[in-house]
Amino acid sequence: MADLRPVPVVIGTAGHIDHGKSALIEALCGDHPDRWREEKERGITIDLGYAEYAWPDGFEVGFVDVPGHERLVRKMVAGATGMGAAMLVVACDDGVMPQTREHFEVLQLLGLQHGLIALTKADLADEETLELVQADVEELLAGSAWEDAPMFAVSAHDGTGLDELRAGVRALAEAARQAEREDPAAFRLPVQRSFALHGAGTVATGVCAAGAVTEGDTVEVQPGGMRSRVRRVHVHGRPATQGAPGLRTALNLPDLDAEQVPRGVVLAEPGSILAGALLRATFTPLAGLTAPKHGTPVLVLAGTAAVAAKLWLPPEGEGQGAAPGERLVDLELEEPMALVPGQRLLLRRPSPAANLGSGRFLAFGKKRLRKRDAEEREALLAFRAALDQPEDLVARLLDQPGSGEMGVDAVAAHMGWRREATAAILQRAAEAGGVREMSPGRFLGMGRAGELAREIQGILAHWRGKHAHRLRIPIGRLRERLGKERFASLQRLTPEEIAVLGLERRPGLHWGILGIELGEDWLQEADRWHSQLLEQGLMPLSWEERAAESGASLERVEALAELLEDQGRVVRVEGTMTFAREAVEELRSMVVAQLQGEGMDIPAIRDRFGTTRKFLMPLLEYLDDRGVTVRRGGNRILRDAEASLV
Repeated sequence: MADLRPVPVVIGTAGHIDHGKSALIEALCGDHPDRWREEKERGITIDLGYAEYAWPDGFEVGFVDVPGHERLVRKMVAGATGMGAAMLVVACDDGVMPQTREHFEVLQLLGLQHGLIALTKADLADEETLELVQADVEELLAGSAWEDAPMFAVSAHDGTGLDELRAGVRALAEAARQAEREDPAAFRLPVQRSFALHGAGTVATGVCAAGAVTEGDTVEVQPGGMRSRVRRVHVHGRPATQGAPGLRTALNLPDLDAEQVPRGVVLAEPGSILAGALLRATFTPLAGLTAPKHGTPVLVLAGTAAVAAKLWLPPEGEGQGAAPGERLVDLELEEPMALVPGQRLLLRRPSPAANLGSGRFLAFGKKRLRKRDAEEREALLAFRAALDQPEDLVARLLDQPGSGEMGVDAVAAHMGWRREATAAILQRAAEAGGVREMSPGRFLGMGRAGELAREIQGILAHWRGKHAHRLRIPIGRLRERLGKERFASLQRLTPEEIAVLGLERRPGLHWGILGIELGEDWLQEADRWHSQLLEQGLMPLSWEERAAESGASLERVEALAELLEDQGRVVRVEGTMTFAREAVEELRSMVVAQLQGEGMDIPAIRDRFGTTRKFLMPLLEYLDDRGVTVRRGGNRILRDAEASLV
């Protein structure tokens, strides 16, 4: 995908039907934004229109003219994609109308904080009428981020105020220009329409929401996952080298049919966006409205998509966001939608149609949140609070309950970021201590790392409760209790980090447990038995015989055998046969020497150690199991003379 470059600020025009938005843009730019013959015949904008204006010094703005009719509000939401600012249009001969209020609500709900007011048809109003309209607009803006927005009285008919409006537009665009720092977002374009062009194939159009795209790039359709290369790029109706944020972009996609790229889907850098039908999101109802009830049917608008859904609220008193009135909700969609964290949502009542409020998408879920899911709600709210801070955001992502290690690609897909930008953000987060790099390109949230430590402490406490004398724990027990993914995370820790957890990585099937202090009686009794095993060679007493001879219980003998094994002083074969390690090492040396010479001579081994087949055959099989030898038919061959016996 192409690198991001500075682009013109796109200004959306909104307002009541027939208040002269399109005529105003034509007067400002010399380019009528209406696209369809029906629109020009009816004098209203049905879909999204576009126009551009450039000053002599090369500074450019783009205008998105969106529908004014209430039934077409979803087109307005589509037009807000990529907008940096907005111009609210109010006709002097009509004043503030219901759709004016609704459009202003939508502009606020979509987070557009930079704006100005154009009072059109000024040639039809006397001074008194103009003052009344200005007062009407001031009342509308009172208490909002637009309260001090400048107003310009203009006329597309006779040119009154157009120069002043252009100056105001430039000031607005300069104030709204995005920060110079690099945006990590990957290319994303919500599709507004697609069609088949004879001789070229499918063309998909929309306003680029993030990132950049050039000829030859591959894009992915979400939901769906289909891919196509980009044959050609047009921006604002002209051939271009790239499409970039805020620009009206058309992409020629020869590998797809138009039906595969319907309105509402998203074209994106492959692997950079996810889709789902259960949304975790925040919701803030409009001021003065009664909050919707649990299970309320809503229409969710995001980008160019409009999908029916049900709104599910958290338990009373839970899931409260940081902003006044904000709550964490689930939105159960009738069909999947492609979204990135932080993307704004508009929620509307289907019938009678009206705005309910706005929200921000956080994550996709598998099941609706229940009362018992308090930990997940808390983690989601922490994620919400970090939406504008990339390094904190990835830390919160990796700290979600149940999450394990994630690679750079997986994080990029969850966040809607470019891969190289994601890798850099993760590295900065690791340097700041928010995440831990477990292996090259794989990261774990520090909260999850702490959870791993607590889990291991619990496993060790349970193990020690039943095996107080043990100095080791079987690797299989750790893997079973932690699960495959968490055990893999444990294995990737450094020896020093493992030691902090109370463990010591050792070769073989066991890890050591640190900090164990045994009583002197245990240690002395273990020494005595080990001395006896050295004397007994490859003909040791059984546990039962040892118990009878020493007067200890069978449980005590078993515990001593485990202690000696943990110390590395004995080898246990077939569960209860217990040999001094030195004796087994001597056997290994003789077997290796024979196999390196004329071949194995079992009678000679038996005679050398004064043992019987009862002990010798299990020991030879043990050497097979440890990788010293390997059986081929009726013979054994040498595999690894240095293989560990424990």
